[in-house]
Amino acid sequence: MDHVPLDVTHESLVQALRTAEEDALVTFASMCLFKVVPLIEARSGRPLEDRVSQRMRLLEVDRVFLTEMLVALRDILEPPLEESVCGELEEACAMAAEMVWRAFQDYFQIKEWADWCSTLVLDIHQEFDALLYPRDEDAPIFYPAPEQPELTPMEALEMRDQVTALNLLRRGGGDDQLRALNESGKSRVASALSRIGADGQS
Repeated sequence: MDHVPLDVTHESLVQALRTAEEDALVTFASMCLFKVVPLIEARSGRPLEDRVSQRMRLLEVDRVFLTEMLVALRDILEPPLEESVCGELEEACAMAAEMVWRAFQDYFQIKEWADWCSTLVLDIHQEFDALLYPRDEDAPIFYPAPEQPELTPMEALEMRDQVTALNLLRRGGGDDQLRALNESGKSRVASALSRIGADGQS
């Protein structure tokens, strides 16, 4: 992947989201959702339809498919959640589900929703760090994404990926780089999910 000088801060991310065009925000939000598919599937105990998952993976996304994708995700979230499904991951699973539910609220606006997706994915990564690297002295303090004094390690990786993706989308092109980011983001979440689950069973 080309090395692009980036200002990776909450302020730069907010500015990139604010100035992004609608089609870029559709792609960006799809990438956020693709990352958390492992959490949504863990929460529901059901896999996402292969055809939908494959189009998300390849970033074959437009406004029409966005609606189809959200309906498919909602469909696997609607059955009642069994309390044992997520265990320690209950909060992360809830945030992933919230990304989908918010899209079906009245007065849906893509810019506001993409911003919410960005924030919730960052919060999920902060939650992963709290679960994977707990402090010995006190329970970890959870800071909403724009408010923490510094980024946690996994959250910093996610912040970098989000800023990189928005920069590529603004410049146009870079499809291979965007797909690589898309795939690595989902793999990072799946790996954390596996590690946390394994730690919980040990």
